[in-house]
Amino acid sequence: MGESIVRVEPGQPIGPHLVPGAVVLLASGVHRESLVIEASVTLRGEPGAVLDAERRGPALLVDVDELEVVVEDLTVTGGAGEAGGGLRLSGWSEVRLVRVRVVGNEATVADGGVGGGIYAHRGLLRLSDCTVAENRARAASGVGLSGAARGEIVGGRIEGDVVVLDGAELTVVGGVITGALRARGTTTRAPTVVLRGVAVEGGVENDVNLPAALVVEDC
Repeated sequence: MGESIVRVEPGQPIGPHLVPGAVVLLASGVHRESLVIEASVTLRGEPGAVLDAERRGPALLVDVDELEVVVEDLTVTGGAGEAGGGLRLSGWSEVRLVRVRVVGNEATVADGGVGGGIYAHRGLLRLSDCTVAENRARAASGVGLSGAARGEIVGGRIEGDVVVLDGAELTVVGGVITGALRARGTTTRAPTVVLRGVAVEGGVENDVNLPAALVVEDC
């Protein structure tokens, strides 16, 4: 049997359709909603589909455990919060973004400031052929990882800085990071950063006193 797809037009609520196993197709146009995802779902955009949170919170928030969330072919914008304007992952879940544009979000609310586009503190974050651009934050305007988060970025383009803190792990394969990649651990934990064939135009800054375990190949 093929997957069962629910198609949502702009102006129709998305949240009620985010039930376990759902495949939700957002029709072309602007969908004005900030989504709290609490079930394993696939969120897919038709060409021209935009999710605009209108600064009502992160555009996508996953803060519960044991979920598998896939977001495909969608523009995510207008998110705002203390961390992770476009996407915030703080639960022990897996979130995969495929061909997603995360643009025009911010992490500056309430003196916050990490992960203007995307922030993960726990769980597994996977980006494939995504664009993260024109986001704002005090640190990690592009992507930020901390705590026990694991991240994999394959291809795509990250405009802005990428920051890896505490015991977080990040692997980047191919693609471009236009800003700097900064890594810093703590006195008890060190992040792990693996770079393979990626262009980091702003350079790699590994903290001298609290460095990450850093592997660089074909860069």
